[in-house]
Amino acid sequence: MKKNISITLTIIMLFIIVYFIGNGEYFVSSSQPIAQNGIVTIEEKELQEKTILKLDGEWSFYPNILIASSDSFDAYESEKIPIEVPATWNSFVEPNEEGLTVGTYHVKINVPVEGEYGLYIRSIRQSNRVFINGKYVGSKGNPSETLKDFKFENDDKYTVFAPSENLMLDIVIHVGNYNYPKSGITFPIEFGTKEAIQRDFSMKILAESFVCIGYIVFGAIYIISYSQNRKRKEELFLGLFTILFGLYMSFTNEKIFFLIFPHLTINEQVRLQLGILPLVDVCLALFLYYLYPEFMRKKAIYIISILLGLLFFIYGIYNPMTKNSMIIPIENLVLSQIIFAVIFIPVGLYNVFVLLRVLMKGVDGSRYILILLVSLTCYTFLMVMYYIFDIPMVYSEQLLFIITLYSFASLLSFRANTSFKEVQALSEELLMHNQMKDEFLLKTSHELRTPLNGILNISKSLMEGVQGPLKREQQENVILIHNVAQRLGYLVEDLLISSNHMTGEVRVIPRVVPISVIDEVIEEIRSLMSSDTSIRLMSAVDSNLPHMYTDELRLKQVLYNLLYNALQHTKHGQITVLASVRNDYMEIQVSDTGIGIPSQDLDRIFNSFYQVKKGKKSGGLGLGLSISKNIVEQLNGEIHVTSTLGVGTIFTFTVPLATLEKLDIETQHQIGNRADNTILQLDLPLMHKGNDKAILIVDDDHVNIKVLVDALIQKGYTVIGVDNGFEAMDYIKKHKVDCMLVDLMMNGMSGYELCKQVRKQYDMLELPIIVLTAIMQHSDLVLSLQVGANDYLQKPIAMDELLVRIQSLLAVRQSSIDAIEDEMNYLYAQVTPHFVYNTLNTIIGLSYTNIENTREALYSLATYFRAKLNVHYRNSMVSIEDEIDLVKAYLYIEKMRFGDRLTVAYDIDESIQSLIPALSIQPIVENAVFHGISKKKEGGTIEVSVQREGQFIRIKIYDNGVGISEEKLQRLVNEENSRIGFTNPLKKFKLMRNASFRIYSEEGKGTTVIILLPEENS
Repeated sequence: MKKNISITLTIIMLFIIVYFIGNGEYFVSSSQPIAQNGIVTIEEKELQEKTILKLDGEWSFYPNILIASSDSFDAYESEKIPIEVPATWNSFVEPNEEGLTVGTYHVKINVPVEGEYGLYIRSIRQSNRVFINGKYVGSKGNPSETLKDFKFENDDKYTVFAPSENLMLDIVIHVGNYNYPKSGITFPIEFGTKEAIQRDFSMKILAESFVCIGYIVFGAIYIISYSQNRKRKEELFLGLFTILFGLYMSFTNEKIFFLIFPHLTINEQVRLQLGILPLVDVCLALFLYYLYPEFMRKKAIYIISILLGLLFFIYGIYNPMTKNSMIIPIENLVLSQIIFAVIFIPVGLYNVFVLLRVLMKGVDGSRYILILLVSLTCYTFLMVMYYIFDIPMVYSEQLLFIITLYSFASLLSFRANTSFKEVQALSEELLMHNQMKDEFLLKTSHELRTPLNGILNISKSLMEGVQGPLKREQQENVILIHNVAQRLGYLVEDLLISSNHMTGEVRVIPRVVPISVIDEVIEEIRSLMSSDTSIRLMSAVDSNLPHMYTDELRLKQVLYNLLYNALQHTKHGQITVLASVRNDYMEIQVSDTGIGIPSQDLDRIFNSFYQVKKGKKSGGLGLGLSISKNIVEQLNGEIHVTSTLGVGTIFTFTVPLATLEKLDIETQHQIGNRADNTILQLDLPLMHKGNDKAILIVDDDHVNIKVLVDALIQKGYTVIGVDNGFEAMDYIKKHKVDCMLVDLMMNGMSGYELCKQVRKQYDMLELPIIVLTAIMQHSDLVLSLQVGANDYLQKPIAMDELLVRIQSLLAVRQSSIDAIEDEMNYLYAQVTPHFVYNTLNTIIGLSYTNIENTREALYSLATYFRAKLNVHYRNSMVSIEDEIDLVKAYLYIEKMRFGDRLTVAYDIDESIQSLIPALSIQPIVENAVFHGISKKKEGGTIEVSVQREGQFIRIKIYDNGVGISEEKLQRLVNEENSRIGFTNPLKKFKLMRNASFRIYSEEGKGTTVIILLPEENS
């Protein structure tokens, strides 16, 4: 605090000292005036020692009259009075009827040598005209005894020159004033040779220009700084403040601005001088507000802005009191000055109050602001004194500029050093946190692996039925759990890869790679794109380009990441891949016509986890481009991006070319390898009979088929090989297949399309599919492929892993089959008991009356039990013929019970040989008899129909019994009813693929059950 007080007092003392040095003659008369009785005598030695002399002393003055230069002063001798110069004339002149005061100053200067001499004149209020040796040499305004001809000027500093005559200069100065409180020659008039006066005036202009331009340059620097970072508004208002203050300085003292623009009128000059001050003050207040917002209230800023805005309007644009006229009474002039001071000074004092609060809190860097604001406060005070009391401010502008320069430079240096220290500390902290983040990701990823592997292994064992088969719905839920855990596992793998890239632990195995791998990746991704997409994926890669020396898998990963990124951000247009040789590198470009990347994001697009902000959130972790950059750099290449919003983006990366030495080594490894690829032609379909597990291989590369077939034969599988999707579809329609191996890239029908076609007939449990792909296994695009595929492997295929995957999927399929069979058997065991009870009662009754019918009834009962026993001990599926025999046996018995009350009609196509679940039709027929026909006194009719309907078998059971209400019908369909005779067949048919079960009923009219089964079940 003491230091701040010392700084404040020091600055105030500096201004006081400079003020009195520059304006001492205003307060103290010269001890050695050179003018006596209106005559100045200058010796040659005096003129040489003092290049500039002040014509202070006693001049001749003729009050209330303007004596023409051609008139003789002897005629006005009686009017002549002595007057001290510089001094006001208030006690010597009287205003005329129009309020004007005039007077004539006269002095004679005796010079030692003939030559050109000059005068530097300032502050002769309000207008003046100068004659030397009877000749007019200059003026400011037009002093006149009439208000009509009177004209005053605001530009009060100027120079005049004239030659001496007979070693003398006779100087006459006319002065006129209307309403200025202090007039006359109030400042010394400087005299010297023409060269000396011109040199002195030029130095004053140069010094003033330096100050003005210095302020404007400082302001421009701050505004440029703000334009680069628009968050720091204090820089904007500080820049505006210094620029406006520099302009104000050019309006005062030497009035450089008006020298550059001399056509401005006196009114325009005064409005500029007074109008710019409120703008300066409001910019200073806003600067403090944004620099220290906690010390200034927004309400205070509003009040300051309104008051200063009003002041700017009155004094800078239009003054309603004077109507912008400079010819106004003295009372109005004084009132105008008081209003200006009353509004302007309190705002300055409020700024000082804010600064004091800042200093009391000890805010960092406030000391430099203190130096600046104390200086401005002192200057503001002197400026107000100047406008009210006409006291000049000689040298004050230069002192203010020096202090301002020091405070600005110190403040900039302090803030730069503070910012540098903060950035350095923050950088060290960020580096530490970044290292901690990498360690956290690495440890977390490793920790997540253990429970994830546990989930995957447990779900896998459940799918394979290690602990016994699951129900169908349970198995589907376990598969979903397995897939979700697998997806989470891929995310963990991404994190591990990213962490390894950050720590430089990525292993790359470079080798000679042909340029064709680029087209392979493009074709594979193209095959996965929707057929109705508006995006075209184009390749402009020349197949004759030289080989690269890189890691093939890593190169594919980079290409995939860039292409997938382009697909994500391109709605329509095209994505193009180019390749060309640049020096010893292959330059690969991936360009798109997507939305583009904002320029501010280009430098950060390769940062880990960074994603460009868009309207909708995109998937992924933001690792793809970061991993791509790390891979390219690991492979001794470079990657960069250019983008234009709304036009598209171009990613460019380089890969080293293979040298001749590397090509020779690679050629030795490929002998007999690629050659076989062109000459091997298999006789397809290739078939090998093994065990009961049939594996279908679909690949358009015969070498791949041969390799896979040989590996599977050694494991004892039955293997079938075809080279296109159409033959594969034909085969699975006619033969049983337990698992499929499908290459993703094939001519004609792609592997993706083949998966979709297979899934129309078989679900993922009935026929597992493994897709062979070149895309990295943790990519989102391949995960979408799992809609059709159970699993996938990345080429080149690891045989051990492939065999494990096949074995696992076959186990899952067998578990699914076992689960269906167990559920069927459970349903078969729930045979309704009332059928057996009713049948035995009927047979007992018949045994008393009709032995023949009793035998037929016993035969029918035996047929029923034989069918049930066959179901239990042989298979869950029976032929329709066997099921219809059971229905006929049952209806024969019921016919015996109901007699004429039951009518039975059959419409059976005997050529149909399809298999259906056992005890699936008979319970429905039994339900129709018991709940439909038996409830009617008159009985009814049962119709059983089995016919072909297109590619389906249509089974119809109709009765004209009592029917079922709508509410009960819905409960039956939703399996909310406990009728075993109906719910068991419904569940059985639901377990059949592509089967449909419909029931129609109307109370009082009967019920119809229609079952549609695909004939391929035969």
